[in-house]
Amino acid sequence: MWKIYSKIAWRNLVKGKRVTLINIFGLTLGITAAFLLFTVVSYELSYDNFQSNSDRVYRVVTQDDYQDGISYTPGVSPPMPEALKNDLLGVDNVVPVMTSYVFVTIDNAVTSNGENNFMVEDAFFTTSNYSSLFDVKVLAGDLKALDQPGQVVLTETEAKKLFGTWENAFGKSILLSKNVEASVGGIVADIPDNSNFKFNMLASYQTLQSNEEVFNIYFDEWGSFGSNFQLYLKLPQSESEEQVNEQLLAFAEKNYKDRGTSKKSFFLQAMGDIHFDTRFDPISGDMIRKETIYTLGLIGVFILIMASINFVNLSTAQAIGKSKEVGIRKVMGGSRLQVIGQSFGETFMVVFISAVISTLAATILLPFLSKVAEVPESIQLITPTFLLFSTAIILGVTFLSGLYPALILSGFQPIQALKNKIQVAQIGGVSLRRSLVVLQFVIAQVLMIATVIAVKQMTEIQDADLGFSKEAVYYFDLPSEESKDGRLDVLKQRLESNSQIKSVTISSDVPSSNNNWASNFWFDGKREDVQFMTFLKYGDADYFENFGLQFLAGNGFSESDTLKEAVINETMAKKLNLTNPQDAVGKTITIGGGGPWMTITGVVKDFAQNSLREEIKPFIIATEKSQYEVVGLKLDKNAGKETLTSIENEFKAIYPDAIYSGKFLDETIANFYQRENQLALVYKVFAVLSIIISSIGLYGLISFMVGQKLKEIGIRKVLGASIPQITFLLSKEFILLVFIAFAIAVPLGYYFTNQWLQNFAYQTSVPLGLYVLVIAVSLLITATTVGYRSVKAALGNPVDSLADE
Repeated sequence: MWKIYSKIAWRNLVKGKRVTLINIFGLTLGITAAFLLFTVVSYELSYDNFQSNSDRVYRVVTQDDYQDGISYTPGVSPPMPEALKNDLLGVDNVVPVMTSYVFVTIDNAVTSNGENNFMVEDAFFTTSNYSSLFDVKVLAGDLKALDQPGQVVLTETEAKKLFGTWENAFGKSILLSKNVEASVGGIVADIPDNSNFKFNMLASYQTLQSNEEVFNIYFDEWGSFGSNFQLYLKLPQSESEEQVNEQLLAFAEKNYKDRGTSKKSFFLQAMGDIHFDTRFDPISGDMIRKETIYTLGLIGVFILIMASINFVNLSTAQAIGKSKEVGIRKVMGGSRLQVIGQSFGETFMVVFISAVISTLAATILLPFLSKVAEVPESIQLITPTFLLFSTAIILGVTFLSGLYPALILSGFQPIQALKNKIQVAQIGGVSLRRSLVVLQFVIAQVLMIATVIAVKQMTEIQDADLGFSKEAVYYFDLPSEESKDGRLDVLKQRLESNSQIKSVTISSDVPSSNNNWASNFWFDGKREDVQFMTFLKYGDADYFENFGLQFLAGNGFSESDTLKEAVINETMAKKLNLTNPQDAVGKTITIGGGGPWMTITGVVKDFAQNSLREEIKPFIIATEKSQYEVVGLKLDKNAGKETLTSIENEFKAIYPDAIYSGKFLDETIANFYQRENQLALVYKVFAVLSIIISSIGLYGLISFMVGQKLKEIGIRKVLGASIPQITFLLSKEFILLVFIAFAIAVPLGYYFTNQWLQNFAYQTSVPLGLYVLVIAVSLLITATTVGYRSVKAALGNPVDSLADE
């Protein structure tokens, strides 16, 4: 019987091939979108799920409560790991991890150019207990090597980069930061991409402890908190998160009461939250807001709903044409259940064909997925999870799309069906289909509003006045393992002699970065902490001119190698309750308490120290040559590739063994908003997709209405109605549907976009013209889609529609 039903279903689909192709096209668009979005969402949700202890591993994080707000740090102070081992009862595995870039020198070069100096990114200094928390597959050696000083463990890829093959790497000697001898005590498999614990090297913790000055970390500094020094632990089954948090509160009370300007506390963060909690940076890799995941998932659901609506509209538009078939089937003894089965069979065929095409389309589009999402180019589409999802999609869309048409067809009375007397009211009327089209336009208009807002926000951010000059600013890092000796001055002089370089500055950092170096401080000769932290940058006397910082009062400081004079920003002056920036000039300030007092020489206009998601922070800029790590250059507008090459040559002449890496400041700033730009692109793609699907839905509804009004159209033409009059008759109510959808979409769009804009400290305005644009586009889509079908109906011969009267 099923074989016969399948043949009949196939013949019906072929017979109505025009509608069948439209249905397949619409469903293919929706299912392809769902497959791609599922791939992104499932990848983001899979972060570190492969870790066997993911439900028991936690990170200890820091919270600082100030008078004017709360700040969060993913790191702890260097003395805390040893102290917590004694204070945390019932917790055995306490594992410190410090991440850093490490300069590596090897004796036997394996690269084609004879290079034997490398920069290893994401090197984790830790103990052998790391493997008791995190899954690591050992290829050679043993992670117990991390209990000995001067031992490192390399990943397979890093070992190949350094030694040609990972087999050759085991047991070899290397030099860390030009000063620390080490040997390769183990090789491990590469960590999967979907991990926030993706390292290239593990180095023994004792190596770090024995070389504090080399790695710039000191294990007696209780007040030093950095995001790169983190602490992890595994809870036994007998301990709960709440119990350990209580012990951490007691630890903070014991060690940090009345210390500093904030009330410090510590608490546990579950491994499963690290990828999504934007308060705390992961130790490696990136993160994504859960709201973004929900948004992507919601878009996928909406697109599938829109595609299913199209199927319902087009299928019910065909229902009257199938009335005689249904009548004959029932007269011959067919039950309603059999008619429902036949209808679902046809729907399943269409959905299954669409899903197969969608799988092929998604496979073709997969390489481009990394352009709109943070997924690796090697990501796979066909996985066991995908097969389950695609099966669920096929069954779910079949049910959603096929249920209503099946109930309508199976409900036909045989006599009325055979006499072709089925009326609109018997298939649910037009009202339901109108409601479905309104829903489609609501979704499309919300996506259009979101797209315009997202694009406008990102455009304004990229064009925003950051308070400094980012155009034609080029910079490169200094080798951190080198002492800040006279070579710095020589390098600066050589670069300044280049006619294509307008100015040169040496500093700890460029004006805008991800760095947040903060400290307590004293002000105006008072030997007590001010009740908020100040953020720090160090630079030479040319820093302000090179980056185009604008002075509100005073001027820059004179050249010095040590702390002598300082410049503060506008926000700093305001938080110090200075009514006029000029009042700050001449006052004294010291960083950390007990350091040298510096004279404030000027106040600069606020500039964006981080991304525009964050508010402006109080800042001090001072001279401290030992902290200089970056060379910034203002290039002439005519500078080209030759200038960049000459900069690199000068660097290598001064630091022949160092690794050079230069970049433009505007590109660095653009990378701050990579996730947001990708999301804006997603909105664009799916807004266009929703418009296409909405057009198909309109076509389905107008086709249904024309089918019901053929005789009316024929009579009107016989009585002298013109083509424009008939077209207007069929089109006018769709204009109303668009406006109804618009009235619903505006508050929804405003709510969702306002929630997204909360991620930014500086938000774009929402102009009235945006809503005018959305309604204009919606009306244009309606006029194009409905107008085409209406004119076609109006041009029909009335004799054909009135022949049986």
